[in-house]
Amino acid sequence: MKLARVTKKGNRTFYIEFMLMTLAPLIVCGIVMIIVCSRSMSKAMKDEVSDNLKNVALSVRSSYNMRYPGEWEVKTEGEDAADVTLYKGGVLVSDNYDFLDGISEESQLEISIFYMDTRLLTTLRGTDNERLEMTVASGKIVDDVYRGKSCVFYDNVTIASSDYYAYYEPILSEGTGECIGMIGVAKTSDSVKKIINGFINRNILVMILGILITSFFIIRFANALVTIIKHMLDFMKALAANRLDVKLDATVAQREDELGEMGRNLNNLQISLRRLIERDVLTGLYNRRSAEKRIDDIEGSGVKYCVAIGDIDHFKNFNDTFGHECGDVVLREVALLLNEGMNGREGFVARWGGEEFLLVFSNCGIDEAYDALMLIRQALHDKDVEYDGQIHKVTMTFGAAEKTEGIPINHLIRNADDKLYEGKQGGRDRVII
Repeated sequence: MKLARVTKKGNRTFYIEFMLMTLAPLIVCGIVMIIVCSRSMSKAMKDEVSDNLKNVALSVRSSYNMRYPGEWEVKTEGEDAADVTLYKGGVLVSDNYDFLDGISEESQLEISIFYMDTRLLTTLRGTDNERLEMTVASGKIVDDVYRGKSCVFYDNVTIASSDYYAYYEPILSEGTGECIGMIGVAKTSDSVKKIINGFINRNILVMILGILITSFFIIRFANALVTIIKHMLDFMKALAANRLDVKLDATVAQREDELGEMGRNLNNLQISLRRLIERDVLTGLYNRRSAEKRIDDIEGSGVKYCVAIGDIDHFKNFNDTFGHECGDVVLREVALLLNEGMNGREGFVARWGGEEFLLVFSNCGIDEAYDALMLIRQALHDKDVEYDGQIHKVTMTFGAAEKTEGIPINHLIRNADDKLYEGKQGGRDRVII
């Protein structure tokens, strides 16, 4: 079956993918929240302005009713329409601006009192600083408020070329219920928008600050995460390149999360790979390839050392007489004994091939190596190998040689092998140096 090739799409890395998956939704969400909150804030401010204007209009009506109890009346003196005067409870109020200006100054709002559609009292002033008396309201306001007898809030009223938020309520006769005029309270659109924009700008600033702080922690987390993943990736690349001595960064396995678990599993995988590649499956000793590498390392260190080749005597008889399973048992028992014989000594034991074993004694002369091999030989004599209810005795012949300057490693091992052959020819179960 042909395997599909996994290709890399573009140059996007995990870090970029992570940033796109986290920062992009955060930024989009932040923008949406800014828009929604800005609109909500704008609506809330308009509602607040509407309530404020309404409350001031009610306050104006109540204040006039308390100060001048009675009906609103209009009197026209002469034939000039401009000679219209406004009375409240029989008291002339047209010329008394102190009271209306006081309410306007306290509320910071513009106030007008209409007779029908005409302003008779107003705090509004034109470009020449004259009060906008005797000016009329727009047709829509007249229809909605005066004729419709309804209280209405507007957010787009134009008065003397200026834009206002305004609230109008009708003035009804207490006797007949007819609409006499209107009370209008207004606030310039610029002042309202300035307040709204101030709130919105502060809201945007807080949102942006929140996004930046969150982004900072996300980037920090992403950098830490990507660093851990990079450590594991580099480690796996080294394993794939057969560099089994590489170490995984300690911070990975120390984590208490899934990444830490992956790191610990990678360490276990490395141990398994090293055992699989460096060790003989049957005996657990180093294999020939690993032994050659370790000898090269010892050679490179410049210390003196000796090598010995050991061969199990009459090993073929175990396989031919009792079967290969018996031979495997013998190999494992011998390997265990050889390994124990190296305890406390510098060096190692490896399975060199078949029933042959390589012993390397580091920081050791040939006489010391000979003594160690004689102890191993005696331990073999004392060893009983049991298989299928029978006891078997195992002996070995060893040939050893000491590394001297100028002799290549392969020649050194050949010398040890020649000594082994000499021992075999001389009757086996002996150590030849």
